[in-house]
Amino acid sequence: MVLQVHHKTYVAGRLPWEYRYDECEALCRGCHAQEHGKFMPQSDWEHFGFCDDLGGLDGECERCGTPIRYVFPIYHPKWGTMEVGEFCCDDLTSTTFATEDRKRIERRARFASSTRWSTNELGETRIVQKGISVCVVPDGPAYRLRMNDTLGKLKFESVLEAKIKAFDSIDSGAAIDYLKRKEATA
Repeated sequence: MVLQVHHKTYVAGRLPWEYRYDECEALCRGCHAQEHGKFMPQSDWEHFGFCDDLGGLDGECERCGTPIRYVFPIYHPKWGTMEVGEFCCDDLTSTTFATEDRKRIERRARFASSTRWSTNELGETRIVQKGISVCVVPDGPAYRLRMNDTLGKLKFESVLEAKIKAFDSIDSGAAIDYLKRKEATA
């Protein structure tokens, strides 16, 4: 095994032998190359942002080259950013973030297209989800959400956009928390 001296920081104009011992460390040739970004790091990656659903296998994982539908942005300070698939994201970040995010997106799509939605004579679209009565209410050219008879202030451009917001607030627990606070003040 070949060991090399790695300088933890570099000072312009300083010669390699002018560094103190605590400013250096011994690394094997492979680890030294990885420290300098010549090989992709296999750990300490972080995900940022959320999954992008391409709708089909229209992307390619920048780590393994596999066709992907769900794209996850990840970052490493010594490598930069990459867009990878679910398995590579979870492997490099040592989390299950990508798997959980993909499952959430699939649940949201099932919720929005569910046959449980019904529309009444006023054009209101309704469903009950986790014990919460959700209603998408037409409001001029826009739509608003009503949950358990509480009309929201946000306006949405489409019924789909309102359904997605309803799912996200119910799934995250924000809707239940809001409705409990509303009940407590009533």
